[in-house]
Amino acid sequence: MSILVLNAGSSTLKFVLFDDKALNELASGSVDWRGTCNTASLFFRCTAVGEEQFTTEIADYGDAVSWILKLLAANEFNEPIHMVGHRVVYGGTQFRQTSLIDHQITQSLEQISQLAPLHNPPALKTIATTQKALPASTQVVVFDTAFFADLPERSFMYPLPYEWHDLYGIRRFGFHGISHSYCSTRAAEILDRQNDESLRLVICHLGNGCSATAVRGKNPVATTMGFTPMEGLMMGTRAGSIDPGILLYLLQQHDISAAELDESLNRHSGLLGVSGISSDFREVEMAAHAGTQRASLAIEMFVDRIRSTIGSLAVSLGGIDGLIFTAGIGENSSSLRSRVCKGLECLGLYLDEEKNQNGQTDSDIALAQSSGRILIIRTREELMIAREVQRLFTRPKFPDQSTS
Repeated sequence: MSILVLNAGSSTLKFVLFDDKALNELASGSVDWRGTCNTASLFFRCTAVGEEQFTTEIADYGDAVSWILKLLAANEFNEPIHMVGHRVVYGGTQFRQTSLIDHQITQSLEQISQLAPLHNPPALKTIATTQKALPASTQVVVFDTAFFADLPERSFMYPLPYEWHDLYGIRRFGFHGISHSYCSTRAAEILDRQNDESLRLVICHLGNGCSATAVRGKNPVATTMGFTPMEGLMMGTRAGSIDPGILLYLLQQHDISAAELDESLNRHSGLLGVSGISSDFREVEMAAHAGTQRASLAIEMFVDRIRSTIGSLAVSLGGIDGLIFTAGIGENSSSLRSRVCKGLECLGLYLDEEKNQNGQTDSDIALAQSSGRILIIRTREELMIAREVQRLFTRPKFPDQSTS
């Protein structure tokens, strides 16, 4: 028996097949649409055949699921897929913990999809296709917002009319919680402080979507994403935090509709909007090196917002014991890490450039005299999802739900 994990992001669909006992990884890969239209880069890895990478036409997340299942079948993974774990970014106030998927859950998620338009629709498409293709498998949803369910009230409330919280559910939900949860646990292991409730971490999840979280011990105390995944850091296509007066001005003075604002803020802002080139940090960086001024500006803005956020979160913790870089950009761009860490010496963070250039994951890249450690951690959202799926089925109240 095995567990298939499907992680639908805003521009990728990642997958990992685990055995259902020790959670050993049997196969993994991703479908990546960044910078292209319908054409995707498909990466596949398994112990039997090694690694394969190719580009092909894959229209959407449903087609991507079909490709993934064909790849697994072609490589003779014939044991039944017992359970499928799905990452869903936004659960709203209704869903705060890992759950079995049923019609009521999917219907409710569809109703709130407009609050996470880059994530929930792809996840729902992935779920629907998987249910059809694997009708005998039990489907489980793991919510990105669950890690932040117990944020302190001072952190999740907005300085708005208090009644809006009661009437409309306006609060900070936080996102990338699966990644932040894994990285906080892994950082404590690397620093040998697993049971230290005073451990102060700032985690920077930097990919097409970006967020930063302050964690004390195992508990988040502040995070940058808010009621939706648009708040906080500048991102690939999302603006991050801006003056809300800009939106009122455009609505009232220039007759820009709410739908146009939604499209612009979610899909045409961030690195793409400023650079005019791409939402992919790698492509923006290449353009900057080639002398494109707007690309350089986009990177400077991106770095500045990350650095200032680290300072803010460190102050909220009363200091910092560990700064973590994770996700696609955080794990792979040594130049980004170097730029961000310049000026953080005032927080006791001193980067070792040689270790940084080496870029070894799950390692400490700070100088010996640095009082705060700087870590690169490979985020393993899929493993966390598999653990949640496994945990759900070891609960006594689900003894008869190993199949559906």
